[in-house]
Amino acid sequence: MCGIFGGHPELVSGRSEELLRRRGPDQQGLARLPLADGREFVIGQTRLNVVCREDVPIPMEHEGAYISFNGEIYNWPELRHQLESLGHAFRTRTDTEVMLHAFLEWGPSCLERLNGMFAVAIFHAGRLFLARDRLGVKPLFYTHTSRGLAFSSELKCFRELDFAEVPICQQLEFYFDEHTPFRNVKSVRPGEYVLYEPAIDRFTRHRWWSFPEGGESQADEASAVDEFLDLFTDACRIRSVADVPVTLFLSGGIDSSLIQAVLQLDTTYTIQFAEFEETINERDYVLEFAEQLGFEPRIVTPDRQQFLDSFPELARSIEFPVGSLSVFPLYALSRAAHEDGYVVALSGEGADELFTGYYRHELLLLEASRLQEELSGPYGTLCRRYFGSPVERFCRMASRHGPGGVPQLLEFFGPLWKEEQTFAQNLSRIEATVFLQPLLVMADRLSMRNSLEVRNPFLDYRLVEFSAGLPEHLRFRNGRGKWLLR
Repeated sequence: MCGIFGGHPELVSGRSEELLRRRGPDQQGLARLPLADGREFVIGQTRLNVVCREDVPIPMEHEGAYISFNGEIYNWPELRHQLESLGHAFRTRTDTEVMLHAFLEWGPSCLERLNGMFAVAIFHAGRLFLARDRLGVKPLFYTHTSRGLAFSSELKCFRELDFAEVPICQQLEFYFDEHTPFRNVKSVRPGEYVLYEPAIDRFTRHRWWSFPEGGESQADEASAVDEFLDLFTDACRIRSVADVPVTLFLSGGIDSSLIQAVLQLDTTYTIQFAEFEETINERDYVLEFAEQLGFEPRIVTPDRQQFLDSFPELARSIEFPVGSLSVFPLYALSRAAHEDGYVVALSGEGADELFTGYYRHELLLLEASRLQEELSGPYGTLCRRYFGSPVERFCRMASRHGPGGVPQLLEFFGPLWKEEQTFAQNLSRIEATVFLQPLLVMADRLSMRNSLEVRNPFLDYRLVEFSAGLPEHLRFRNGRGKWLLR
């Protein structure tokens, strides 16, 4: 896991290596590349050695192409073997080098072959290629002005930041997709790559992956469970491969417990606040689970003073609002795991979004199932006027500003709602493509602030595609969401 940065020097901070050092404390490197117009273009990286512990050249170069890479390609050994059969030779045992050779062999279409989380910059033949993974697990920002272009893993590396409101983000209280709080600074969207030619200042954006449409599968329950377990077991397996110690952020819930049931790691980390033991107590569930499986559960118990002491660092790390109270718990977990020598942690992000597991989903789906008969009955017109359409009911639930915030949300989410899909499929797609993003921002920033890499088995693209086709009764049953996982 790493931090990446680069572009025209007048737009990117000369202190970028220092600013991103927590993301990559093991190595830092910078290449200065001459452009045809006599200007200079820089490409740099800080590196956290996770796979291949020895130092490697960074940025890496091959046949005049330079790469700055952040993330993990979990299927890199298979891709390397395929590239070797095509005549490629490798100098290191890294997914970064495999990514570079894959790009030189297949161009941007190489992205479709990758199973992983990544943000990548490749400068080759006078052109810059920037790309981000399917769901946006790893961050990648850029600014493009009349003076050129710069990119970075974090906003703090840009020389000039001018605040500008984004109305939909003000309503949601978090930033997503291409949006940031700053004028002329955008994010490469999840599942997108961009091409920039500095000689002619040409900049183009291309969508290489979109959330699958997912017509409903006709699979029976037993075969659906079997298929899920096969995919999930492999997703966990490939994310547990590392040349460093691996742990798990374990709550008392289903998602992270499933990861532990598959991998049975030696040690896990759980957060518990003493002030909330009477209402939210995950410790007891975790201790019971640990006794059954025989692992060591480490319980992190931060207090009020630790929160106050760490608040400035939290604000500097997170960079912009994420609309969640989980910032400090994630920071405390990551810090504890890092202090104990861990470099990789697995986590359960994505399960609730993909399999409709939030309580808000259960309320909406329960309401929808009860309304189904009424909406098709003799008073259906009256019921629809009173209860509203499915997307209207969703926006009422999503509004953080009461009824006054609904019209703006409806204007945004209305065109995204697909009438040909079920209520649950619409919920999962919108949750995974919009509401999941601030959670991934938190996981990235607060773990990397502690030089810890977080991996998410539920966000394996094969599981995403599997979940998109699940019929309603395998997601929601008897008033409960996430039925298949349960």
